[in-house]
Amino acid sequence: MVALSRVLISGLDSPNFVIGNYLWLPIGAAILSYLLFGFKVFPGVLLGYLIAEVLIEGSVADISQRELLSRTMSSFAPIMAISIMRLFSLSNFFDDKKIYIGHIFFLVLLSAVISTLLKTFLVYDKAEKFLADPVGHIGSYLVGDMIGGIVFIYIGIKLSNLIFKRIK
Repeated sequence: MVALSRVLISGLDSPNFVIGNYLWLPIGAAILSYLLFGFKVFPGVLLGYLIAEVLIEGSVADISQRELLSRTMSSFAPIMAISIMRLFSLSNFFDDKKIYIGHIFFLVLLSAVISTLLKTFLVYDKAEKFLADPVGHIGSYLVGDMIGGIVFIYIGIKLSNLIFKRIK
């Protein structure tokens, strides 16, 4: 899910890494993966990001250290968000075979904030391009993660409802 969603949105990427993709679907794929299968799928989520980057860039040699760190942060942020929500007893995402969409949307927003902050302060903080416009960077990454995550999860829930209705 992560690799496919990343490849699908590659046409929306800016050549300047300071401006994030405004429809970052992979964060939704990562969140959905963790909700469905648990944190044990972290290696698969990270691998999905990296495979997509290889397909987009053309080879392993074309992937920068910055991209590797950024994709690691993108893979790790939803785990942190879910853990925080569980620590403070903020959510049961599923209960009695019902999906609490409001809780999942809050998870997307929290994941977006954590992902953006991790990338901002651990990956891009020393880059010259970033230092020229840090507010634009943070804003575009935050908005892209929020919109992309919500869109992916909404579509995923709607598709799964259609599939399960047909199976019954």
